[in-house]
Amino acid sequence: MPIDAKKDAVTLFGHVVRCDRCGLGRSANMPRPEEIVGFYDVDAYYTHGETHMRPVTPGVLDKILVRLAWHADRACPFDCVEIARALPAGGTILDLGCGDGEKLAAFRDLGFVVLGVDPDPKSRALAASMGLEVLEGTAEAPPPAIDGRRFDLVIMSHSLEHCTDPVHALRNVRSLMADGGLAYIEVPNAGCLHFETFRQCSEMFDAPRHLWFFTPDALQSIAEQNGLRVVGWRYNGFTRVFTPTWRGWECEIFARLAKRGFAATAKRHSIPQSFRLLARSALARPKRKYDSIGILTSRDPAHPARPGATAR
Repeated sequence: MPIDAKKDAVTLFGHVVRCDRCGLGRSANMPRPEEIVGFYDVDAYYTHGETHMRPVTPGVLDKILVRLAWHADRACPFDCVEIARALPAGGTILDLGCGDGEKLAAFRDLGFVVLGVDPDPKSRALAASMGLEVLEGTAEAPPPAIDGRRFDLVIMSHSLEHCTDPVHALRNVRSLMADGGLAYIEVPNAGCLHFETFRQCSEMFDAPRHLWFFTPDALQSIAEQNGLRVVGWRYNGFTRVFTPTWRGWECEIFARLAKRGFAATAKRHSIPQSFRLLARSALARPKRKYDSIGILTSRDPAHPARPGATAR
């Protein structure tokens, strides 16, 4: 049975099943809403302004790895300044699962009216300390205060994979988009070579907080099936997986699996494995190379989302 690596404890929600046809993966067990809150009660979490990764002093091989990866990195991340050019001046931004509010703060500083939604009180408190308005809620159950409102940009960045029902979440995203508005959805890339190599030892596995696992094709498919038209892709997360700090944490995950006898099918992220991964991925196409994928979408009037269905 897989573990919650951040708590170093067994979890009931880390066994994953995946559809061979579409590539979409999910936890074989789905938690009840009251169970989810406890998943984020960890010693350190990035949306709390903390890191769970211990710093590691790089050796010579580490420096070579990172340098080579940096030269091969052609990331195309989400850029607030670039996206702002496609939005009306002073428009409205909604971030569902806003975490620490980093993106909201950037858009606010560009002159936009911003609002966040997040279920985690620690994340909301951190965002509020930056002067941001953040309401309690989720993409599946938005706060009543935004009923009937429409936004020029709706963001779900590294939050869709945390949902118990991503179909319902995406249909809510569509309903919250203004006419001519955009939505941006970013998730960990379960189809990249790093994830496929290390699987449950990958930082991006992160059960039980991550409940769904998207390949690029699966992400595009679920978006299009729910009335969102993909108008652009973003890719990020390559050089970081070759850093000694990142590798050290993934080795710690392996060790925590091994002490419970769960490492038979796991792979330790050693330096030789890093060099092998770099050789395979340096020239790979973006959908196989980067550990995070994002889609910029518009509302598709030809395929209106139908209410009531859930992902299975």
